[in-house]
Amino acid sequence: MIVDDLRNLGLPKNSAIVMDHLLHSGETKANEIVKKLGIHRHLIYEALRDLESRKLVKRISKGGVAHFRLLEAGSLVKEAEQKHERAIEIARRVKEHTSGHDSTVEFFEGVEGIDAFTSFALEQKTPIHIIGANLQFRDTFPEIVELWNEKRANLGIHLKALIPKNVSQDNLQHVKRFTYRALDVQSSPTVTWIMGDYIAHILWSTRRDTEIIMINNPMLAEQQRRFFRYMWDKAK
Repeated sequence: MIVDDLRNLGLPKNSAIVMDHLLHSGETKANEIVKKLGIHRHLIYEALRDLESRKLVKRISKGGVAHFRLLEAGSLVKEAEQKHERAIEIARRVKEHTSGHDSTVEFFEGVEGIDAFTSFALEQKTPIHIIGANLQFRDTFPEIVELWNEKRANLGIHLKALIPKNVSQDNLQHVKRFTYRALDVQSSPTVTWIMGDYIAHILWSTRRDTEIIMINNPMLAEQQRRFFRYMWDKAK
């Protein structure tokens, strides 16, 4: 499985096989890798040089004999992040030269609207980011929140929230698949949910008067995610 994952991250087949072997065997000599894998010596050394160039493997000389061991895979993460950024930039350029995405707007209100909106959020099966989260959802619609959080956790959907510092954080640490940080502000005029290609602005009020404006626009959603990540890094 890890060989397939490494190849999906851009490693050549033999490099992925050798890295997988080193992961299980630990520090070892090239000859031992050749014997174990049954791959031609030239191809093994080529794979090791490739892994060294990616800063995934370190060569150590012991008694004149080269040994190889894995390094931390931070370079893989960095490379994946760079590819992600390039993909976003390409998507932006494509967007500029196409007819564009026709944004759609939906409105939800009251108990039935909140139930429909939260069900829709789960159907996206993507992480949910919230800016300006507060306890009004929990306090105003407790019968929806408890069941919704249980379904969300069971679906493996992670929730990340930026919470104004004056909002009580009691019992939040017990919510499954949920992480949060405190913003250095007293309150937020609205609460914004970001999920997949959608963003939703929520005006919490009474059970009858709570309103949600949801916009389907991939570029706008990505911009909001970038802003979330920026604020997350600054939050505590």
